[in-house]
Amino acid sequence: MRYAFSEHFIEDNFIRTSLGSKYPIVELKYTKAWQGAFSSTNDYHKLDLTISDYVSLAPYGYFYYNFFGGKVFGTAPYQMLDILPGNELYYFNKYAFNLMHQFEYITDAYAGFNVEHNIGSGLFRFLPITRKLKFRQFWSAKAVVGSLSDANKAYNFVGNYPYKSLDNNVYMEIGTGIDNILRFFRVDFVWGVSPKSIVTDPTRRFGVFASFHLNF
Repeated sequence: MRYAFSEHFIEDNFIRTSLGSKYPIVELKYTKAWQGAFSSTNDYHKLDLTISDYVSLAPYGYFYYNFFGGKVFGTAPYQMLDILPGNELYYFNKYAFNLMHQFEYITDAYAGFNVEHNIGSGLFRFLPITRKLKFRQFWSAKAVVGSLSDANKAYNFVGNYPYKSLDNNVYMEIGTGIDNILRFFRVDFVWGVSPKSIVTDPTRRFGVFASFHLNF
């Protein structure tokens, strides 16, 4: 189910693209697996909920937030659980944890947030060259807490498995950077705050990422 009051779209015969809404967008997904259906051995329920919005803070730019959470009721293989989104590229992914490896953490219960405040010119307005180049300043923060039941650990943590559980610990990244470089490019500086394994790893406690997008 998706509720997005006053949402606008661009649509043709085959593709429908959302232009967003001025109001919060709420999405609720329910998944049910039946044991024995199409020879399946899985039997579980799964709920996922997200709430997101862009909020204007004129004259201080805009604020984006996304709160999310989910729960799996039952035992399932890791592909059917919730795999926290990691990123192993130097291209910044707004919707992933950029210092986290792919398939690093799996959960059957999780909750977290993803926020970003684009301040606009910010401190760049005090320097003539950055004011002329119209650089934009921002900060961001992402965090998630997750766990994995003993039953799902026993089912999945066998052999040479590459993933692990957060065990109710918080994974968190914070960042800042420069946006609107030559109108297209953005550079993110990201720091790992927790867990301890990220902070103490010199190759993962800090990263620099690039991306590009169009603003109209």
